[in-house]
Amino acid sequence: MITVREAKSRRELLEFIEFPNRLYAGVPQYVPSLVMDELSNLSPKKNPAFEYCDMRFFLAEKEGEVVGRIGGIISHKANDLWQEKKLRITRMDFIEDYAVFEALVHTLEDWAKSCGLTELVGPIGFCDLDKEGMLVDGFDRDSMFITYYNHPYYPQFMERYGFEKEADWTEHIITLECPQAERMERISNRILERGGFRVLQLHRKSQLKPYIPQIFQLINSEYKDLYGVVPLTPAQIKYYTSQFITLINLRYISLIVDREGNLAAFGIIAPSLADAMKKCQGHLFPSGWYHLLKAIHKPRILDMYLVAIKGEYRKTGLPAVLMTDIYHRAKADGILYAETGPELETNFNIQNMWDFFDTETNIKRRRSWKKHIHD
Repeated sequence: MITVREAKSRRELLEFIEFPNRLYAGVPQYVPSLVMDELSNLSPKKNPAFEYCDMRFFLAEKEGEVVGRIGGIISHKANDLWQEKKLRITRMDFIEDYAVFEALVHTLEDWAKSCGLTELVGPIGFCDLDKEGMLVDGFDRDSMFITYYNHPYYPQFMERYGFEKEADWTEHIITLECPQAERMERISNRILERGGFRVLQLHRKSQLKPYIPQIFQLINSEYKDLYGVVPLTPAQIKYYTSQFITLINLRYISLIVDREGNLAAFGIIAPSLADAMKKCQGHLFPSGWYHLLKAIHKPRILDMYLVAIKGEYRKTGLPAVLMTDIYHRAKADGILYAETGPELETNFNIQNMWDFFDTETNIKRRRSWKKHIHD
């Protein structure tokens, strides 16, 4: 018999967070989440997203053993902004047993109906900086620190239940082979000279901090029309800054300012933390800090987190400036390659940025599903 119970206590939340580590034990492509961050993300007292979101967490049990988990988010802000009545599925994992999957989804449907909602969507999180998208292709590829991994039977169960595609993201490998490096650099120099732009050189994190508000202003303004996005609040900006500031290496942060010194574009690229998270299973103690710091300061692979260009400068060639800046640093440091985070398959502005490089495209595809809730 399968039972589903709500996870409320800290012990139950730890069960909820740790379940994928057991499910994917021995799966080399799986990358654990940082447990400390996840506890914070799921805490109404710590995560400012709970100011406009309701969230509930559920565990499925069979014969006394946890065999699945599912989270549900009601983003009132997103529903109001997009004029929808959706419940977001998040953090869904389960053994290869359709009955377990069915019980978990039924639980979310019942909650959604009790709240007057009409559709399930996801996996998608609190905001665009949360993990999103179920893997539907590329199961043989290593996951990233910022993405989910899941077994191939997940999308099969979704289709069997009646879920349909709502949005897809793709991921790509950007090699350090750049056949058009000279052309890219010529374009970059011309843009800098004619436009009066300047690439900042950052040596201390204190130099980055004054630009953090402008970085998030660009995120809010340039990402606002993308799937599922809601503007980040000042409290969320502070929250995510505190989470990510320790994980970055200034060598791979590119900031471009205009004549007035205002931020015109940025690229946040970080050392890959995948191997470090595998070694410590998402725990900083006793040795997790060592693996994490080693990955940050001596990277071989980079993860491309966020890129944004101010709308008025989008056609000025600033992408070439960003790419040239990061390219030179990465090549000097012996970086092997960079992997993009999930990019909406229809976001051609971002995909065109890799045209200068030899690129392995569409190495992974992940999906947000949708299903109407029947009375």
